[in-house]
Amino acid sequence: MSTVHFFDTQHQIYWGLLIALYFYYTGMSAGSFILTSLGTVFGIEKYKKVSKVGVIMAIVLLAFAPLHLLFDLAQPGRFLSLFIHTNPTSAMSWGVYLLILYPIDLIIYAWYMFRQDMVIGLSKGGFKASFYSFLLFGKKDMTQAAKDNDLKKQKIFGTLGVPLALLVHGYTGFILGNVQARAIWHTPLMPIIFLMSAMVSGTGLFIIVLMLVEKFKFGRLGDDIKALISDIANLMKWFILVDGSLMVIYFIVLWYSNESGYASAYFLLHNDGWSFLGLENILGMLVPFLLMFTKKARQNMSLVVLSSILTIIGVLAMRINLVIGGQKLPLTGSKIIEYVASGRDIAVILGIAAAAVIVLSFFYSVLPMNRPGAQEKESIPVSKGVAQ
Repeated sequence: MSTVHFFDTQHQIYWGLLIALYFYYTGMSAGSFILTSLGTVFGIEKYKKVSKVGVIMAIVLLAFAPLHLLFDLAQPGRFLSLFIHTNPTSAMSWGVYLLILYPIDLIIYAWYMFRQDMVIGLSKGGFKASFYSFLLFGKKDMTQAAKDNDLKKQKIFGTLGVPLALLVHGYTGFILGNVQARAIWHTPLMPIIFLMSAMVSGTGLFIIVLMLVEKFKFGRLGDDIKALISDIANLMKWFILVDGSLMVIYFIVLWYSNESGYASAYFLLHNDGWSFLGLENILGMLVPFLLMFTKKARQNMSLVVLSSILTIIGVLAMRINLVIGGQKLPLTGSKIIEYVASGRDIAVILGIAAAAVIVLSFFYSVLPMNRPGAQEKESIPVSKGVAQ
């Protein structure tokens, strides 16, 4: 008589909250840059006045995003192996180089955007003048030819940044979509879903940051900026509609696919229903879409802020639901794998977020954000921008 041995395989969730936040930061960076490019690349005049706000946000968020990956590694030095051992068939290997090329392109793009204003700011003296002098690298030419060259290079690097932004965040969805063992992830829609949700959260955060910059840098929200914010809120509404439609299609395909797909869909509805239905889809998409449905509502800045905050929360819930939720269903057995973020991970996340706010506040306070129709305040303490 043969003996059958059963083994209780221990499953773990390897991609936790830090990985979900990495996807979240890169998404908001890509979304904010695409909005910036509407003015400088696609030539929509009204968006040019807020391009500086978007490009700084895109650079800072992208700079802090990889820190989540480094802190997730037991030995952070291991990230160097991705540069030493290149695999052209690996999306993760391509992602490493995209994370280098994209920020370099953004920094050059931003330099040409700010150069002329920094040269003008040299005459004011003090810390700002010294800072501008350092950033200019001696390029202080203000001839018409130099100004034309700035616009030309701004357009070139901005145009290059659009596909890079799409690739940087699209590859994260591609990584998940190619994991065949995880039904929640394994769909060709995953890169598109990640890109559209990035546009939603990037637009939401862009609106809030723009309001803060206008208030603390220029002292008030002018009528022109209110009209532009209303227009951006309208864009956010349509981004939400497309993102929501993709999620409906994704869920229907998941539900009617195979046994593991149905189990995944059932898990999202019943086990993670409060997060998937409540936070991600109802509060994060349906409510802000309804709030921004009419033009009158979009002209109400309080409703716009509320809708923006809800979209930011909703997309964060989406990242957590897909990244962590996709690993809760075991590959063998029937026991749902529980996940609780460690105190260390939460502390790291809060620390990175605080550092990002401080750096954003510093750059918005120091760099010349001047635009047509508005006069900058003479002095804005960095601490004031952070505290408020």
